[in-house]
Amino acid sequence: MRTIALLLALALLPLHAADPTPGEPSHAASTLSPALVERLRTEPPPQRPLAPPTRLWKASLAALAIATAADLATSLGKRELNPALRSADGRFGARGVAIKSLVTGSSLAGQWFLVRRSPQAAPYAAVANFGMAGVFSAAALHNSRNRAVSASPATLAK
Repeated sequence: MRTIALLLALALLPLHAADPTPGEPSHAASTLSPALVERLRTEPPPQRPLAPPTRLWKASLAALAIATAADLATSLGKRELNPALRSADGRFGARGVAIKSLVTGSSLAGQWFLVRRSPQAAPYAAVANFGMAGVFSAAALHNSRNRAVSASPATLAK
């Protein structure tokens, strides 16, 4: 609350300086005492240190990275059902790796900024990461049970 009051007072100071009628006192200037104005000019704004992320959230980052890597490793060279991830021959290749890595990386980067700014969001981000890690682990398990597709396009059409 104190920070909001200080910012509001600082926002009103330029309005007083740009008053077009120099003879009349400004309403903002009449409500601010000279001591408060001097304090606002000399005192630096309060700094809030950013809290470090929690251990649970960091563990969820590792779990998500490992599950994503396992899913990528077990998907390479196999038939891909997702049209956004498959290459021209219908298999999971460099395009799928790039897109999956981009999605996971952007999710983790967004969470990093969120958790650094609002540490109380770390448990929620951890739950989301563990959920995504579970989905990717299930996909990796499913992929490991499937065999690789041969390179001929005739087999992919079946």
